[in-house]
Amino acid sequence: MKLLRVISGYVAIAMENSLLYREQAERAAELASLKDFNESIIESINVGIIALTPEGRVMMWNSAAEELLGIARPQALGRPIETLLDADLIRALRDVTQPYGWAVPEARNIYKFRWRADHERDLVLNVSIVPFWMRSGAPSGSLLVLEDLTHRVRLEEQLQQREKLSSLGLLAAGIAHEVNTPLAGISSYTQMLLKQFPADDPRRALLEKIEMQVLRASQIVQNLLNFARMERPTVSELDIRKVLDETLQLLEPQLRNTRIEVVKHYAEELPPILGDATKLQQVFMNLILNARDAMPEGGRLTLAAYLRDGQVCVDVEDTGVGIPPEHIARIYDPFFTTKGVGRGTGLGLALSYGIIQEHAGRIFVESQVGRGTRFTITLPALERAFRPRDRMAAAGD
Repeated sequence: MKLLRVISGYVAIAMENSLLYREQAERAAELASLKDFNESIIESINVGIIALTPEGRVMMWNSAAEELLGIARPQALGRPIETLLDADLIRALRDVTQPYGWAVPEARNIYKFRWRADHERDLVLNVSIVPFWMRSGAPSGSLLVLEDLTHRVRLEEQLQQREKLSSLGLLAAGIAHEVNTPLAGISSYTQMLLKQFPADDPRRALLEKIEMQVLRASQIVQNLLNFARMERPTVSELDIRKVLDETLQLLEPQLRNTRIEVVKHYAEELPPILGDATKLQQVFMNLILNARDAMPEGGRLTLAAYLRDGQVCVDVEDTGVGIPPEHIARIYDPFFTTKGVGRGTGLGLALSYGIIQEHAGRIFVESQVGRGTRFTITLPALERAFRPRDRMAAAGD
C-alpha cells in the first residue's frame, strides 16, 4: 500500500511535469508565432526599418532597407551603423540626436533629406529615429525609419514647374503683344531715316546700331511668343539617332572653329520613339549650344543614345565650366540664365523642359563646377509611347 502511494506520487508529479512541459511548449509556440507575425509585419512594410543597440550596432535590417540602401541583411547585422550609411546622412542624424547618440529619449525627424545613393539614384528621404524600451524602462535601443519620398517629390516638383510654365506663358504672351507694337514703329522709322543718310554719314552708324538692337529685341519677343504658344507636337515614328545627327548638321556652322571635339556613342540597335522631330531638334539645339557656350576655350561634346528600362535615353555632355549647385534647381525657370547680358534670354531650358514633358519624357542634369555638365533625356520607347491625342481621349473616357 505504501509502495502504491509512492508510485502514485511519482505518477502525479510526472503528469504535472507533462502538463507544465505542454504548457511551456504551447507558450513557446505562441511566442514563435508572435515573433513570426511581428517579423512578417516589419518585412511587409515598404519603409526601411533598422533596429540599433544603444551603441549604434545593427540588430535588425528589413527587406525595404536592403532594397533602399543596396546592402544585404547578413552584411549589415552586428555592424556599426556609421559604416553602412552615407557620411552626410550620419552627420544629419548626429545633429538631431545630440547629446544622446543612438539612445534617443524621444522621436527625432529629418524631413526631405536629399541623398545621392549612387551614380544613378538621387533619393529624397524622410528619416526618423525613435526609441524602444524594455519592460523595466531601460533603453533597449532605437529604430531608424527611412521613407523614400523620391517619386512623390518629383511629381510635386513637376506639377509646380508645369503650373509655373503655364502662368509665365500667359504673362509672356501679353508682354510680347504689347512690346511688338512699339518695336514695329521704331523699326519703321529707323528704316526711313537710314534711307535719308548717305553711306558715309556718321549718323548712319548710330541708326544701324539702333536697327541691330531692334532686331535683337524682336527675336526676344519671338522667343516669348514661342514659349507662350507651346503648340501640341505633331508626332511620328522617329529614330532619335537621326534626329541628333540632323541637329548636328544644322549647328555645324556654330560649332566650326570652336576647338570642340564632338564624340558620338550611339547604340547599334535602338527602338523608335513617337515624337515631333522639329521640337526635339529644338531641345537638342538648346543643349548643344549651351554646351558650346560652356566651353569657350574648347573641349569635348559627347552625344550618347541608348536604351535603359524601356526608355530611349540621350546624353548631352560637355567638359565645360559646370553649373554651380545653387543654380541647379533654377535652370528650368523661364528667364533664368547664368550667361552674361545679351548672351541669352533664359528661355531655352524652360522651352526644352516643356517639350520633353509633352513627349511624356523626363530631363535630368548632373554637373560639377570646373568639370562639366551632363543632361540626360529619357523618352518612352515606341512600345510604351502614346500620342497626345490618345492621352486626351483617355482623359475624356
